Parts: sequence; structure tokens; C-alpha cells
Amino acid sequence: MTPHELCRLHPFLAALTDAETRELLKHAHVRRFAAEDIVFRKDDPGDGLYGVLAGRIVVTVESTEGKELILNMFGPGEFFGEIALLDGKGRTATAATREPSELLFLSRADFLPFLRQRHEAAVRIIAFLCERLRRTTGMVEDSAFLNVSTRLAKQLAALAGTGKSPPIAIRLSQEELAQTLGVSREIVSRQLAVWREAGVVELGRGRIVVRDAKALDRIVAGG
Repeated sequence: MTPHELCRLHPFLAALTDAETRELLKHAHVRRFAAEDIVFRKDDPGDGLYGVLAGRIVVTVESTEGKELILNMFGPGEFFGEIALLDGKGRTATAATREPSELLFLSRADFLPFLRQRHEAAVRIIAFLCERLRRTTGMVEDSAFLNVSTRLAKQLAALAGTGKSPPIAIRLSQEELAQTLGVSREIVSRQLAVWREAGVVELGRGRIVVRDAKALDRIVAGG
């Protein structure tokens, strides 16, 4: 994926004309990372915005006991780091690669003056961040009111996407899936084993294949 193609996929950068995108990309840099590299740590300076050209990124927070919770995952065509980009405060979480990755970096010093001149793009970024906030609110609600199996079904259904025909392969380990829910790997493994026997999922090394998405939807609907 090229930097220009990446920008065409972003909710607010896509509002820019080709000429504006080329102007913005004059100030961008491509950064390359090996697998398991740290892109930035929580509380690091919010110096810019990252877009994924290739690879896979996980964004995590860690408890004082060292327990890790995955807040989000990003692949090619996605951006992350918008909050610190806009307010200039410390990073709200840690971002790390799960495989060799190429990231497009737009610095805050270059991006903010560019954004101030384009009100339509500013409105889009507000809407984009509101959608992120709604998602976080939903995660808190699910954690408080849904049992683990329902939360697991909902997470798998979201990762598999909508409107797709099974089987749907998700590049995600059971450990990572457990970390998105804040539960132990053993709990997730037991439930996945039940669903494997029922033909709902197929399990492989570093991947989960959803064979019956409608079954997951029924589990979520049942609460």
C-alpha cells in the first residue's frame, strides 16, 4: 500500500483533494519496525499520527501487576494516535508491532497548521474520534453487563466483519483475544473448544476461522 492510498482510506484525510494530499505527504516519513518493536509507550510525547502501510499493530495498557489489556488492533489502511496528535499530551496507551511493519508518520507540528486551514477535515476528525469514544463506552458496558462467552462472541463477530460469507479467517492468537477481553487465556480456550466442536469456529496457529457467523450473532442476541 502506498502512502497516498493509505490517506484515501482515512475518514478525514480522504476529504482532501489529491493536491492537498500530495502537499501533506511531503512532510510525512515512512518508519520500519521489526516484529515486537515498541512504536511508542504510554505517556510518551504525542508527536504525531501513524498509518499502517504494512504489518499489524496492537495498542495496549498494562496494570501495576503487569496484566496487559489490548484496546485496539490496526492493520494496513488504518491510522492510530489521533488523540495525542490533537491535544499534544502524552500517549494514552502503548503501541507495538506484532510482525514486521511499515508505518507512515505525520508529525503534529506539520499536521495541525495544515488542518486549521481545512474546516471540513476538522469536522470529520471530530466525528471519527466520537465514534472511537462510542466504541470504548460499548466495551465498558459489555464488561459490566455481559458474561464472557457473550463478550467473546461479540468480539469475534466484530473482528469477522459484517456482510461476509464464512469461513472468515481472523489473524489473532487466543492469547491476544483473551487480552482484548481482559480475561485469562484458559477461559477463552475452553469456550473456543466448545464452539469448535459445534462447528462455529476452526482453530489454527495464530488464527481463528469463523465458520458460522450466524451462530455468533445468535449468542450475542441472547445476551
